[in-house]
Amino acid sequence: MFISEPIEVEKDPVKNEPSKFIWREEQKRITRILSSWQDWGFPSGVSRANWRQRRHRNYYRVECDDGSICEIYYDRKSVAKQEWFLYRIVEKSDIAGNK
Repeated sequence: MFISEPIEVEKDPVKNEPSKFIWREEQKRITRILSSWQDWGFPSGVSRANWRQRRHRNYYRVECDDGSICEIYYDRKSVAKQEWFLYRIVEKSDIAGNK
């Protein structure tokens, strides 16, 4: 299920990885990071790619304490303000497929 909404993230100070997040006033504790990857691509529909348009995102597929599997990402476009998003809640059928 596609969400793409801002979230508040707390990171583990030792591992420097997300450990919990708040979405729509509900706290979800991350029990396991299943995978992570970076996206440095360009938005779709860009006719002339310019380095300023490039995405700089760190994605995490995480398992939460309520059993849900979510994909969250840190958008590194702003150094001054950390911006995290809940990208989607992964359906069980999506786990065997692509990211």
